[in-house]
Amino acid sequence: MPFNVSIIRYFCLALAGLVCLSACSKQENKTVNPDEKALHLSVGASPQSLDPHVATGVPAIKILTGLGERLVSIDLTTLEVVPALATHWEISNDGKRYVFHLRKEGRWSDGSEVTAADFVYAWRRALTPTVGWQYANDYHIIAGAEAFNKGENTDFASVGVKALDAYTLEFTLRSAQPLFLRKLTPETLMPVHQASLEKHGAMDDVSTAWTKAGNFVSNGAFRLLRWEVNKIIELEKNPHYWNADSVKLDKIYLYPIETESAEERAFRAGQINLAFGGRIPVSKIASYQKKAPEKLKLVSAYATYFYLFNVTQPPFDDVRVRKAFTHAIDRDSIVKNITKAGEGVANTLTPPTPGYSEGVGVLTYDAELARKYLAEAGYPGGKDFPSITLIYNTADLHRKVALVIQQMWRTELGIDVTLENQEWKVFLDTRQSLNFNVARAGSVSGIADPSDFLDTYQTGHGMNDTGWSNFEFDALIKLSSETIDQSERYRILAQAEAILLEELPLIPLYYYTNSYLIDDTVKGLTFNPISRINFSDIDIVNE
Repeated sequence: MPFNVSIIRYFCLALAGLVCLSACSKQENKTVNPDEKALHLSVGASPQSLDPHVATGVPAIKILTGLGERLVSIDLTTLEVVPALATHWEISNDGKRYVFHLRKEGRWSDGSEVTAADFVYAWRRALTPTVGWQYANDYHIIAGAEAFNKGENTDFASVGVKALDAYTLEFTLRSAQPLFLRKLTPETLMPVHQASLEKHGAMDDVSTAWTKAGNFVSNGAFRLLRWEVNKIIELEKNPHYWNADSVKLDKIYLYPIETESAEERAFRAGQINLAFGGRIPVSKIASYQKKAPEKLKLVSAYATYFYLFNVTQPPFDDVRVRKAFTHAIDRDSIVKNITKAGEGVANTLTPPTPGYSEGVGVLTYDAELARKYLAEAGYPGGKDFPSITLIYNTADLHRKVALVIQQMWRTELGIDVTLENQEWKVFLDTRQSLNFNVARAGSVSGIADPSDFLDTYQTGHGMNDTGWSNFEFDALIKLSSETIDQSERYRILAQAEAILLEELPLIPLYYYTNSYLIDDTVKGLTFNPISRINFSDIDIVNE
């Protein structure tokens, strides 16, 4: 049945019984000082960690953007790779050797030199098995990295990351990979200051205090001045940064505001001058478009909103059940009646990409087919279906989407699903430990490539929070990573995605449109589809 009317009717009834709680209750109540060159922005949830080899999720990544600088970065206008701490590099003819030349003026926030050895130390730590870096699988293309990361070889000298001298860093790959440069741009690939880390514990101890304010020695444009959990994170300009003269901001204040409504209220109240959580309340978009269009920015993102199944346990270890739950969702109604910011219906995990195969999977809304799959799985009309829970992290939109999908599953499948809202850190732990039935998820590609979405679902990948494993899929992903020709690489990735969408360890729902609020005093911010921010470009200009 179409949900255009029933969604609205149900949702209004559901909201009538809810009590609105402010996510700003713990946030420091600070009003923007017009005389200070400071950016005040929302960061979503309080970050789980600022350790680059532990950090995951948008809140932590935003903060690390200011604190660390990696070898190369992404130009937010062209989306091309550009120099950062490396001034230039060479790639061998066979595409297997990369040599980076570091800036000799690079400095840590304590004034000491940043050298190639600092990057080697960071990679050694990242690939150490006991650290448990969730993105390690993505870098097994480096010669010897997989064996070291799996504990099969404990000698890091066998890994293809070497300091040729103080300012020259070499990577050797086991085979050519066309995306390797792009894969060096994530914020978590900053170097690590060995002395300050080991002052607080062992190299592989991820629970130490080395990233706390006063302890964290970093190499970016800003340094960590204050971190009051669930209240505020304060960064100040790093006077030792090699390009400090071009940095215009003196301070950055980041506030953990989890809900869109609280974020918008903070913006209106002058407590923040940039609402950068990526979402403002749907009810406010039309108002800003009419009354203050210059403050509202809607940006199509290279990102997908989806749900995960835990396929390691009943009932979602049965693909027929997963298909039933997937085909019972009317995505068109969700984007038309709930999100309403121009989102696209997601029939694939990967967002639309020029040159990439479209229609590799068509996840239609088909209630009759959904009920057929459910009956085949032994649950006709939802009879005898076990109790299940859908978990989501705190946000107004996540709750609204969950409420609507809960009603769809009840109406179309005869199944009642319990909803559970979890605080960000708890939510991440619950997902990563596979202690759930269905969970909200979202993914944005920082390198603007379909592989960024698909790589995650390889067997044993640290970010594969479904437990799904398919060796044919794994083989195709590996083959694609070693395929130089772009069209052929895309063809292989499309084959892999077709397998993923046939087995459905997840349910794509929609492609994101990010909505931001920006004060007219904030200048130099480049809005982009990969949801990144370059704090060094931003200025505060009071006109």
